[in-house]
Amino acid sequence: MVGGRANRALIDDMASERIGILHPGQMGIVVAVSAQNSGNEVLWASEARSSATRERAAQAGLRDAGTLAELCELCPVIVSVCPPEFAEEIAEQVAQFSYRGTYVDANAIAPARTLRIARRLEERGAQFVDGGIIGPPTTARNRTWLYLAGERAADVAPYFSAGPIETEVLEGGIGRASALKMCFAAYSKGSIALAYAVLAAAERLDVLEDLKRQWNRSGPSLPELEREISRAVPKAWRFVAEMREIAVTFESAGLPPEFHQAAAEIFRRFPRDTR
Repeated sequence: MVGGRANRALIDDMASERIGILHPGQMGIVVAVSAQNSGNEVLWASEARSSATRERAAQAGLRDAGTLAELCELCPVIVSVCPPEFAEEIAEQVAQFSYRGTYVDANAIAPARTLRIARRLEERGAQFVDGGIIGPPTTARNRTWLYLAGERAADVAPYFSAGPIETEVLEGGIGRASALKMCFAAYSKGSIALAYAVLAAAERLDVLEDLKRQWNRSGPSLPELEREISRAVPKAWRFVAEMREIAVTFESAGLPPEFHQAAAEIFRRFPRDTR
Protein backbone atom coordinates (compact mmCIF):
# COMPACT_ATOMS: atom_id res chain seq x y z
CA MET A 1 0.00 0.00 0.00
CA VAL A 2 1.32 3.42 -0.95
CA GLY A 3 0.10 6.38 1.11
CA GLY A 4 0.84 9.88 2.45
CA ARG A 5 4.12 9.92 4.39
CA ALA A 6 5.53 6.84 2.68
CA ASN A 7 5.07 8.52 -0.71
CA ARG A 8 6.95 11.66 0.33
CA ALA A 9 10.09 9.58 0.88
CA LEU A 10 9.98 8.53 -2.77
CA ILE A 11 10.11 12.02 -4.26
CA ASP A 12 13.89 12.35 -4.36
CA ASP A 13 14.25 9.00 -6.12
CA MET A 14 11.69 9.72 -8.82
CA ALA A 15 12.49 10.60 -12.39
CA SER A 16 10.49 13.57 -13.66
CA GLU A 17 7.63 12.54 -15.93
CA ARG A 18 5.30 14.34 -18.31
CA ILE A 19 1.72 13.88 -17.16
CA GLY A 20 -1.33 14.94 -19.14
CA ILE A 21 -4.54 16.08 -17.42
CA LEU A 22 -7.96 15.68 -19.03
CA HIS A 23 -9.48 18.16 -18.09
CA PRO A 24 -8.28 20.66 -15.50
CA GLY A 25 -11.47 21.51 -13.64
CA GLN A 26 -11.39 22.21 -9.90
CA MET A 27 -10.50 18.63 -9.00
CA GLY A 28 -8.28 18.15 -12.02
CA ILE A 29 -6.18 21.09 -10.86
CA VAL A 30 -5.68 19.43 -7.46
CA VAL A 31 -4.39 16.32 -9.25
CA ALA A 32 -2.22 18.45 -11.54
CA VAL A 33 -0.69 20.47 -8.69
CA SER A 34 0.04 17.26 -6.78
CA ALA A 35 1.89 15.95 -9.83
CA GLN A 36 3.83 19.20 -10.16
CA ASN A 37 4.70 19.21 -6.46
CA SER A 38 6.05 15.69 -6.93
CA GLY A 39 8.55 16.82 -9.55
CA ASN A 40 6.61 16.23 -12.76
CA GLU A 41 5.73 18.42 -15.71
CA VAL A 42 1.98 18.64 -16.27
CA LEU A 43 0.41 19.28 -19.65
CA TRP A 44 -3.12 19.76 -20.89
CA ALA A 45 -4.85 20.38 -24.24
CA SER A 46 -6.64 23.71 -24.69
CA GLU A 47 -8.35 22.78 -27.96
CA ALA A 48 -12.12 23.47 -27.65
CA ARG A 49 -11.86 24.27 -23.94
CA SER A 50 -13.57 27.21 -22.25
CA SER A 51 -11.90 30.48 -21.28
CA ALA A 52 -12.46 29.61 -17.61
CA THR A 53 -10.58 26.32 -18.04
CA ARG A 54 -7.79 28.08 -19.92
CA GLU A 55 -7.43 30.62 -17.11
CA ARG A 56 -7.45 27.90 -14.45
CA ALA A 57 -4.74 25.94 -16.27
CA ALA A 58 -2.62 29.07 -16.79
CA GLN A 59 -2.84 30.02 -13.11
CA ALA A 60 -1.65 26.53 -12.17
CA GLY A 61 1.29 26.76 -14.56
CA LEU A 62 0.24 23.88 -16.81
CA ARG A 63 1.92 23.56 -20.18
CA ASP A 64 -0.48 23.69 -23.11
CA ALA A 65 -0.01 20.89 -25.63
CA GLY A 66 -2.68 22.45 -27.81
CA THR A 67 -4.42 19.33 -29.07
CA LEU A 68 -5.32 15.96 -27.62
CA ALA A 69 -3.23 14.30 -30.32
CA GLU A 70 -0.15 16.22 -29.18
CA LEU A 71 -0.91 15.50 -25.52
CA CYS A 72 -1.03 11.77 -26.28
CA GLU A 73 2.25 12.05 -28.16
CA LEU A 74 4.05 13.93 -25.38
CA CYS A 75 2.76 12.29 -22.19
CA PRO A 76 3.56 8.74 -21.04
CA VAL A 77 0.84 9.15 -18.38
CA ILE A 78 -2.60 10.71 -18.89
CA VAL A 79 -5.13 11.25 -16.11
CA SER A 80 -8.81 11.76 -16.89
CA VAL A 81 -10.74 13.88 -14.36
CA CYS A 82 -14.03 14.95 -15.89
CA PRO A 83 -17.80 14.79 -15.27
CA PRO A 84 -18.77 11.09 -15.28
CA GLU A 85 -21.08 11.41 -18.27
CA PHE A 86 -18.07 12.29 -20.46
CA ALA A 87 -15.61 9.68 -19.16
CA GLU A 88 -16.20 7.11 -21.87
CA GLU A 89 -16.28 9.63 -24.70
CA ILE A 90 -12.96 11.14 -23.64
CA ALA A 91 -11.36 7.72 -23.24
CA GLU A 92 -12.52 6.80 -26.73
CA GLN A 93 -10.93 9.96 -28.14
CA VAL A 94 -7.63 8.91 -26.56
CA ALA A 95 -8.03 5.35 -27.85
CA GLN A 96 -8.47 6.68 -31.39
CA PHE A 97 -4.87 7.91 -31.25
CA SER A 98 -3.69 4.38 -30.32
CA TYR A 99 -2.27 5.77 -27.10
CA ARG A 100 0.36 3.41 -25.66
CA GLY A 101 1.10 5.10 -22.36
CA THR A 102 -0.67 4.69 -19.02
CA TYR A 103 -4.22 6.01 -18.83
CA VAL A 104 -5.59 6.74 -15.36
CA ASP A 105 -9.36 7.06 -15.27
CA ALA A 106 -10.11 8.93 -12.03
CA ASN A 107 -13.76 9.62 -12.74
CA ALA A 108 -16.84 8.85 -10.63
CA ILE A 109 -18.12 5.98 -12.73
CA ALA A 110 -19.51 2.49 -12.15
CA PRO A 111 -17.00 -0.38 -12.07
CA ALA A 112 -18.65 -1.92 -15.16
CA ARG A 113 -18.02 1.27 -17.11
CA THR A 114 -14.43 1.37 -15.84
CA LEU A 115 -13.83 -2.18 -17.06
CA ARG A 116 -15.34 -1.34 -20.45
CA ILE A 117 -13.08 1.70 -20.82
CA ALA A 118 -10.07 -0.35 -19.72
CA ARG A 119 -10.72 -3.04 -22.34
CA ARG A 120 -11.07 -0.45 -25.10
CA LEU A 121 -7.83 1.35 -24.25
CA GLU A 122 -5.88 -1.85 -23.70
CA GLU A 123 -7.02 -3.09 -27.11
CA ARG A 124 -5.33 -0.04 -28.62
CA GLY A 125 -2.10 -0.59 -26.70
CA ALA A 126 -2.50 1.49 -23.54
CA GLN A 127 -2.00 0.42 -19.95
CA PHE A 128 -4.92 1.23 -17.66
CA VAL A 129 -5.19 2.31 -14.03
CA ASP A 130 -8.53 2.56 -12.24
CA GLY A 131 -8.82 5.66 -10.06
CA GLY A 132 -11.34 7.07 -7.63
CA ILE A 133 -11.13 10.46 -5.89
CA ILE A 134 -12.76 10.90 -2.48
CA GLY A 135 -12.83 14.35 -0.90
CA PRO A 136 -13.15 17.98 -2.02
CA PRO A 137 -10.86 20.07 -4.20
CA THR A 138 -8.29 21.11 -1.63
CA THR A 139 -4.95 22.78 -1.04
CA ALA A 140 -4.37 20.94 2.27
CA ARG A 141 -3.17 17.41 2.88
CA ASN A 142 -5.18 14.62 4.50
CA ARG A 143 -8.48 15.84 3.08
CA THR A 144 -8.68 14.20 -0.35
CA TRP A 145 -7.56 10.74 -1.49
CA LEU A 146 -6.82 9.34 -4.92
CA TYR A 147 -7.36 5.58 -4.78
CA LEU A 148 -5.71 3.53 -7.51
CA ALA A 149 -6.13 -0.05 -8.66
CA GLY A 150 -4.67 -2.21 -11.40
CA GLU A 151 -1.29 -3.67 -12.32
CA ARG A 152 0.31 -0.24 -12.86
CA ALA A 153 -1.29 1.46 -9.85
CA ALA A 154 1.77 1.25 -7.62
CA ASP A 155 3.92 2.76 -10.39
CA VAL A 156 1.53 5.70 -10.83
CA ALA A 157 0.97 6.57 -7.14
CA PRO A 158 4.38 8.26 -6.57
CA TYR A 159 3.63 10.79 -9.31
CA PHE A 160 1.28 12.50 -6.82
CA SER A 161 3.14 11.77 -3.60
CA ALA A 162 3.92 15.35 -2.52
CA GLY A 163 0.25 16.30 -2.21
CA PRO A 164 -2.03 17.99 -1.52
CA ILE A 165 -3.80 14.86 -2.72
CA GLU A 166 -3.06 11.61 -0.91
CA THR A 167 -2.66 8.35 -2.84
CA GLU A 168 -3.46 4.81 -1.85
CA VAL A 169 -3.18 1.64 -3.90
CA LEU A 170 -5.93 -0.95 -3.59
CA GLU A 171 -5.39 -4.64 -4.18
CA GLY A 172 -7.78 -6.62 -6.32
CA GLY A 173 -7.45 -5.16 -9.79
CA ILE A 174 -9.35 -2.77 -12.02
CA GLY A 175 -12.77 -1.81 -10.71
CA ARG A 176 -11.85 -1.67 -7.01
CA ALA A 177 -11.14 2.07 -6.92
CA SER A 178 -14.32 2.86 -8.83
CA ALA A 179 -16.36 0.60 -6.56
CA LEU A 180 -14.99 2.30 -3.45
CA LYS A 181 -15.78 5.74 -4.88
CA MET A 182 -19.33 4.66 -5.74
CA CYS A 183 -20.02 3.22 -2.29
CA PHE A 184 -18.59 6.25 -0.51
CA ALA A 185 -20.56 8.75 -2.60
CA ALA A 186 -23.70 6.63 -2.34
CA TYR A 187 -23.90 7.66 1.29
CA SER A 188 -22.08 11.00 1.45
CA LYS A 189 -24.01 12.54 -1.44
CA GLY A 190 -27.09 10.32 -1.35
CA SER A 191 -27.77 11.40 2.23
CA ILE A 192 -27.72 15.06 1.12
CA ALA A 193 -30.35 14.32 -1.52
CA LEU A 194 -32.47 12.53 1.10
CA ALA A 195 -32.19 15.42 3.57
CA TYR A 196 -33.15 17.96 0.91
CA ALA A 197 -36.17 15.86 -0.14
CA VAL A 198 -37.34 15.41 3.47
CA LEU A 199 -37.15 19.15 4.17
CA ALA A 200 -38.89 20.00 0.89
CA ALA A 201 -41.69 17.52 1.59
CA ALA A 202 -42.15 18.81 5.13
CA GLU A 203 -42.38 22.39 3.86
CA ARG A 204 -44.98 21.53 1.23
CA LEU A 205 -47.00 19.54 3.77
CA ASP A 206 -46.81 22.47 6.21
CA VAL A 207 -45.02 20.53 8.94
CA LEU A 208 -41.51 21.92 8.46
CA GLU A 209 -41.37 23.82 11.76
CA ASP A 210 -42.85 20.82 13.58
CA LEU A 211 -40.21 18.56 12.04
CA LYS A 212 -37.43 20.94 13.02
CA ARG A 213 -38.74 21.07 16.57
CA GLN A 214 -38.79 17.28 16.80
CA TRP A 215 -35.34 16.97 15.25
CA ASN A 216 -34.02 19.39 17.85
CA ARG A 217 -35.29 16.95 20.46
CA SER A 218 -34.21 13.64 18.99
CA GLY A 219 -33.07 13.88 15.42
CA PRO A 220 -30.12 14.72 13.20
CA SER A 221 -28.31 18.03 13.53
CA LEU A 222 -30.43 20.43 11.50
CA PRO A 223 -27.69 23.09 11.20
CA GLU A 224 -25.29 20.46 9.85
CA LEU A 225 -27.87 19.19 7.33
CA GLU A 226 -28.54 22.72 6.16
CA ARG A 227 -24.81 23.40 5.79
CA GLU A 228 -24.38 20.20 3.74
CA ILE A 229 -27.28 21.15 1.48
CA SER A 230 -25.96 24.69 1.07
CA ARG A 231 -22.49 23.41 0.15
CA ALA A 232 -24.04 21.07 -2.43
CA VAL A 233 -26.04 23.76 -4.24
CA PRO A 234 -23.30 25.06 -6.61
CA LYS A 235 -22.26 21.55 -7.62
CA ALA A 236 -25.58 19.64 -7.48
CA TRP A 237 -25.75 19.52 -11.27
CA ARG A 238 -22.55 17.45 -11.25
CA PHE A 239 -24.08 14.91 -8.87
CA VAL A 240 -26.89 13.95 -11.26
CA ALA A 241 -24.78 11.70 -13.48
CA GLU A 242 -22.85 10.40 -10.47
CA MET A 243 -26.07 9.21 -8.80
CA ARG A 244 -26.95 7.36 -12.00
CA GLU A 245 -23.55 5.67 -11.99
CA ILE A 246 -24.16 4.64 -8.38
CA ALA A 247 -27.56 3.23 -9.34
CA VAL A 248 -25.88 1.08 -11.98
CA THR A 249 -23.29 -0.01 -9.42
CA PHE A 250 -25.95 -1.01 -6.89
CA GLU A 251 -27.91 -2.94 -9.49
CA SER A 252 -24.77 -4.86 -10.49
CA ALA A 253 -24.37 -5.79 -6.80
CA GLY A 254 -27.92 -7.14 -6.65
CA LEU A 255 -29.31 -4.13 -4.78
CA PRO A 256 -32.21 -1.86 -5.76
CA PRO A 257 -31.03 1.06 -7.95
CA GLU A 258 -34.15 3.16 -7.44
CA PHE A 259 -32.95 5.18 -4.43
CA HIS A 260 -30.03 6.71 -6.31
CA GLN A 261 -32.08 7.10 -9.47
CA ALA A 262 -34.40 9.24 -7.33
CA ALA A 263 -31.40 11.04 -5.83
CA ALA A 264 -30.33 11.99 -9.36
CA GLU A 265 -33.74 13.55 -9.94
CA ILE A 266 -33.59 15.37 -6.61
CA PHE A 267 -30.21 16.88 -7.45
CA ARG A 268 -31.59 17.88 -10.86
CA ARG A 269 -34.28 19.85 -9.02
CA PHE A 270 -31.86 21.53 -6.60
CA PRO A 271 -32.06 25.33 -6.55
CA ARG A 272 -29.56 26.95 -8.88
CA ASP A 273 -26.60 28.70 -7.33
CA THR A 274 -27.14 32.45 -7.76
CA ARG A 275 -23.80 33.59 -6.37
